[in-house]
Amino acid sequence: MATITPTLTITSNASTHGTPGPLSMALSLSVTDTLTVVTVKSANQAISTSAAALFTDALQAEGDTAGTHGAFLYMKNTSPADHDIHIGFEASGSTAAEIQGAGAATRLGTLKQGEFAFFPYDYAGDIMIDSENNAATLEYFLFSRT
Repeated sequence: MATITPTLTITSNASTHGTPGPLSMALSLSVTDTLTVVTVKSANQAISTSAAALFTDALQAEGDTAGTHGAFLYMKNTSPADHDIHIGFEASGSTAAEIQGAGAATRLGTLKQGEFAFFPYDYAGDIMIDSENNAATLEYFLFSRT
């Protein structure tokens, strides 16, 4: 087994500062964790304008009960221009549904150019991706705990 050490640091000035932050007080938040992982999958992937599964629990073949092992998923919008990437979550084996539109029930969020996300994934459903432009690109790392 191997370990990874993710660190999240968020800092901002107070709203009264010469270069103001979003809060009335200065913010300095940092958290680090050491996570045990056994495999890593990674790729730089072109994103289609049609919703598609990036990961499905069936394809992981982990055979684990949700919450037992799972993985950590890092995703970054590496598009060369201002192309949004939409991330969604659907029940296992669902037909991919468009997640671009406002009010799409399965949409978790949108990564704008250069933005990233890091979150747990229990292999208990399908991670979906979508974009308005075929030139969108996504970098991902799936760090499996099993």
